[in-house]
Amino acid sequence: MSEKVEDKIKELEERLANTKVNKATQKSINFIKASLAKLRDDLIRIVSSKKGGGSGFGIKKSGDTQVAFIGFPSVGKSSLLNLLTKGDTKSKVAAYDFTTITAIPGMMDIEKAKIQLIDLPGIILGASAGKGRGKEVLGAIRSAELILIIICFLSDGTINFGDLDIIRSELGNAGIRLNTRPARIVIKKQTKGGLHFSYKGNQIMDSEEVKALMNDLGVNNAGVYFSEPNITPDQLIDCVYGNRVYIKEFVVINKSDLMKTPISPEKITKAIGHDHWVMISAKNEENINSLRHKTFKELDLIRVYLKPPREEADMEEPIILRRGDTLEVLCRKIHNRFIKDYRYSLVWGKSVKHPGQKFEKMDHIIEDGDIISIYLKR
Repeated sequence: MSEKVEDKIKELEERLANTKVNKATQKSINFIKASLAKLRDDLIRIVSSKKGGGSGFGIKKSGDTQVAFIGFPSVGKSSLLNLLTKGDTKSKVAAYDFTTITAIPGMMDIEKAKIQLIDLPGIILGASAGKGRGKEVLGAIRSAELILIIICFLSDGTINFGDLDIIRSELGNAGIRLNTRPARIVIKKQTKGGLHFSYKGNQIMDSEEVKALMNDLGVNNAGVYFSEPNITPDQLIDCVYGNRVYIKEFVVINKSDLMKTPISPEKITKAIGHDHWVMISAKNEENINSLRHKTFKELDLIRVYLKPPREEADMEEPIILRRGDTLEVLCRKIHNRFIKDYRYSLVWGKSVKHPGQKFEKMDHIIEDGDIISIYLKR
């Protein structure tokens, strides 16, 4: 992004921070947010089109899923990657900032799944506005299924939770939404007729606010429907742009070897805002296996085993899917022919009422450990 655009983002951020929030200023606040969204959208399009482009960042996705490491310099990401991948990668480690200057992939084998881990350069304040290698780092993150945010203990024995807030803000500014889902909003754009707004349940914005914000976003003719209560201006902005990504976060607190006074799990959970975290020491290799298993759990992965008709099931090489996936997803992952020529499936496992249950449709939701025979048209 040009310096002019960066300066404009900074100016609007300062105006937003200095504007008191009340009913009288809400339209002005929404206008600033819409203007910021337009500028940040330029960054999102850049990093999305380049897929984290730049030397060292063109990583081909492999394995069953992808997890990105993000944290400030020298929180121990490279050491952790080396431990989790058990020597599969050669991420450089040193006791000074910015050791990692490219995105480094490694493969973690856990519960018969192959999870690609990406060690990214330490993020810096202002990354979402293009400082440092911020565009490349944030672009690489957008393709991940899980983000491990690495923070650490400081030399005085306290946890640096401030870094967590900064990283979340940088990710949010780059269109990455953590631990949430898109709001249920339907926008039907039209060529004429103005703006029409309808809604379900109590709403934060009235019709005039919605129409003003839509105009600020460059939408002048459309039907807008809020199908859930309490939609915020930020959620409406996200819906209009439509290029946000929604990713789960998991917090890793490294360098527990520097802890001087034990900290209660309740206090840490309150500071983080959720209980999806683990405390480790990469230096002493403490709690690494716990992190491995928690990562697998956070990804909601399941293992299903194929049983070729009239043969034994292959219990050594499962197919890795996600919780909630159907027979159709399984067939599509194997080969498109399994969709085109599908006849029926026989399923054994937790997802069925009786062993070998037959399914002529592909909408059956399968579960971890299911054994499946798929029969095709001859």
